[in-house]
Amino acid sequence: MMIMCKNNDYINKAIVYISSILHEKVSLSPVEKQLINSIPVAFSQRFVLYRSVLLEHDVIFAFADDNDGLTPAQMKRTLNLLENKCGCPVIWITDNIVSYNVGRLIAQRVNFIIPQKQMFIPSLLIDLKKEKTIGTDITEVIPSIAQCIILYHIEMGSVEGKQAEELSDIFHVSYATINRALRWLHDKKLIQLEGVKTKRVRMIHTKKDLWKIALPLLVSPLEKTVFSDIKPDNGLECGINALSEYTMINREDRDMYAFTKMDIRNSEIKTDNKYGTYRIEIWRYDPKLLTHSEVVDKLSLYLSLVNHEDERVQIELDKLIADIQW
Repeated sequence: MMIMCKNNDYINKAIVYISSILHEKVSLSPVEKQLINSIPVAFSQRFVLYRSVLLEHDVIFAFADDNDGLTPAQMKRTLNLLENKCGCPVIWITDNIVSYNVGRLIAQRVNFIIPQKQMFIPSLLIDLKKEKTIGTDITEVIPSIAQCIILYHIEMGSVEGKQAEELSDIFHVSYATINRALRWLHDKKLIQLEGVKTKRVRMIHTKKDLWKIALPLLVSPLEKTVFSDIKPDNGLECGINALSEYTMINREDRDMYAFTKMDIRNSEIKTDNKYGTYRIEIWRYDPKLLTHSEVVDKLSLYLSLVNHEDERVQIELDKLIADIQW
């Protein structure tokens, strides 16, 4: 179907790409005038909207040559508003996403397509760069220790040449847990394993490249937030207050500390899901493994706050990563 509009060539190329990748005919129809009139003018001017059907699901394609400077969090909110009006998934199609924002868009679970490069549509369980991967891969979560190994290598000390037994001692987990983590990292081509009986880790990426490649697979270390009127001992500063230690953002009034579930269990302090003087973040891995200070490490902090809605936080997170000496 040929589209007649100012973005005619761009839109047609995008449709050809989608059709060739998903092996199905993709047709577009103009979004009805009533829907356009119900959308704020700022939205209708930013996107060219078309209805379509993708893998038997009604969708809206939102074409835009650039994002007008919207952060990934702002784009997420914008598309959510459009979805609420349209009643179906909205997929942003653009060829102008800076590389460092791709991982943040994935973390925000934004539906997007970069023609000829990448298609990420979590609403339809699609995540691919070079080939179609529809199904369980999109929901496969990185093991906590696998993530910890990656961040440890980048921030603390090299794991090059380490055996599973050595890593088991470093991370205080069982050999089986380390072995599963290493197999996962090897499967995702983040590391290589060399040797016949005794496997050793071989790092195949620079630290900076490893972070960029791994970022779409990494998750927030934060598992749960609770509160207490008793200040727990030996916690690491986390959240906005940790960010204030690394950047110019202001601290929050409430103190906040990161612990493992076992730490809190062993402390025997009473916690509440809503109320308390101190905020306690329960992390999926021990934050003390990744820092020598009393503040959580920068990369875990970034992952814990990457979905924060405050634009000021997003700006400071960008600065936090930009200032890292890889």
